Amino acid sequence: MMERKMRSKSQKFYHKMLEAQQTKGTDYKTMVIRVGKEIDEMTNKIEFLESAKRHLEMLYSEQWGLDHSLLYTFATSMGQEPMYLHHSQEECPLLLFHYIKSGSTLQAGEPLGLFSYLYARQALLDGYIHYFFSTYHYYATTDEIFKFIVDKFCAARSMSSAQAESRTKILCRTIDILQVWIENYYAVDFRPNLNLVNQLTDFITEKIISVDAQGECLLKLLKKCQQEKEKDMLLETLRRHQECGNHAKAKKRYSIREVLSVPSRALRAEKMPSGVASCFSAAHKKESMETQSIYIPVQSGDKEFTMSEHTAQRLAYQLTLMQQELFRKVHPVHYLNSRYNGIGVGMEVDVSLSSPSISRAEVEQDYPNLFVNTLGDEGLVHIQLEHAREVSHWVAAEVVTSVSQKYQTAILCKFIMIARECYDMRNLATCMQIIDALESLIVRQVPAWRNLPSKIGSSFEKLKAAKIILKGDGESLIKNNIHHDKPTLPCSLFLLMHLQSAEIGGFTLANGMYKWTKMKSIAKLVDQIRVFQNHTFTFESDAELQELLQKRILQMNDHDIHSLAAQHSANFHQLASEKSSNRFKVAFKKVKHYTETF
Repeated sequence: MMERKMRSKSQKFYHKMLEAQQTKGTDYKTMVIRVGKEIDEMTNKIEFLESAKRHLEMLYSEQWGLDHSLLYTFATSMGQEPMYLHHSQEECPLLLFHYIKSGSTLQAGEPLGLFSYLYARQALLDGYIHYFFSTYHYYATTDEIFKFIVDKFCAARSMSSAQAESRTKILCRTIDILQVWIENYYAVDFRPNLNLVNQLTDFITEKIISVDAQGECLLKLLKKCQQEKEKDMLLETLRRHQECGNHAKAKKRYSIREVLSVPSRALRAEKMPSGVASCFSAAHKKESMETQSIYIPVQSGDKEFTMSEHTAQRLAYQLTLMQQELFRKVHPVHYLNSRYNGIGVGMEVDVSLSSPSISRAEVEQDYPNLFVNTLGDEGLVHIQLEHAREVSHWVAAEVVTSVSQKYQTAILCKFIMIARECYDMRNLATCMQIIDALESLIVRQVPAWRNLPSKIGSSFEKLKAAKIILKGDGESLIKNNIHHDKPTLPCSLFLLMHLQSAEIGGFTLANGMYKWTKMKSIAKLVDQIRVFQNHTFTFESDAELQELLQKRILQMNDHDIHSLAAQHSANFHQLASEKSSNRFKVAFKKVKHYTETF
């Protein structure tokens, strides 16, 4: 608390110095740098103290775990009848362990055994509870988990005084389990199920509070989750689709147009031809060179947007905030079972398509539902992918609509610098969207690439190499925990591809037990989303620029890249004869001008 107060005072002082420097012209450069470093040090110290606090809380909660020899009698106790636990000399038949010198690791288990392992020793420290709630949808329903927890809690309340220690452990671990479940998975498991929320409220009020005062904290946490108003337009859009009766298999693609509620305005009077052939049919179309702007301007009221008015860093900041808003609305669990929801593993972004859907094979196989029950709000992942495609389409459109090769080189440099800024700040989503656009077939063939400065070209090659690493290694962002405490926006498409690869194959062994090692590997991949969502970028938001960017992106999305490229001569390589002809024309103009002056 003291460190936060000191940081708050330092931040106020820092902003006052910046304002004084801007308004009065006072030179506080040295002081600003020093105070900024102090603020960073305070922030690191606060994060360290919070991490240490969480670790101590976990160590304290770990004392409520049951010994593994008690798990079988715990799991097989009937309903809410009084429970009697005793140590078993044999291995629990509901669970399968792999024994090594340093201990044992869980390999597989039956649903009942995996439920009971929530109460086991080391389950919290090993991350089992978080991994369990991320993956239990593969083999159980929410109602089954809740019934198991309620039955064990009620049975433990009736235990004899001779087993008071085990009784206390079960009751306290139940509260810890519910806290993790409500705090991290309320949006997925409870919000869509009002009946379950009512049952949970009654259970906490009638059963838990009378036994432990921590029940009051659970009740406050639950009410806090219930009172959070859904102001987000993404969720409202999905609800409107659901209310309209769209209860079919969740393979509908939601457009970012509906999400942002921005009216798109076509820049052309009639529909343009699409396809590569359009580039040749209009190859010799005359292009007006009167305008000096590199970019086609877009107006918002009295405002006009051109990329030349904004620095690469400023555009990178606002694109990052736009991407972050979408990323934080998607729960990690919604990335699972994505193939059933219409996201193919071979999907690639095709920026040349003007349609608002992700390009993929027309004929696709119907994949089975890996979950016992279908979850809601899977369309949020589709919206995120749709946004990625539209940003890539916008980048490609800006390049091919340049009025000359000189200007085209400038815009290529601008976008590569934006991508580099995004990569350095770990906004890998927007970075990959720009790289996808610049690597598309049409954009790679423009002549401006020959005039690219070597420094910019080197940055582009490094970004392409980073793309290969991200595409090949799903854990590259969290290796060695070097950047786990920094804001990160991963590329959703790559993440989905890694998750789908991990989901390939059966989830059960020959004896019917579910493979916990497989589900744990999936949970580790998806858990990095939860870690990334806990850290946010704190750039200053520019609502006006974001609105202009959104409108520009949507307007460009109405156009076919091939058609746009065909209308601009800067996209075509000039033949030697054409260059010679142009030189003669320029020479004759100079001679004519010289003779007229005399």
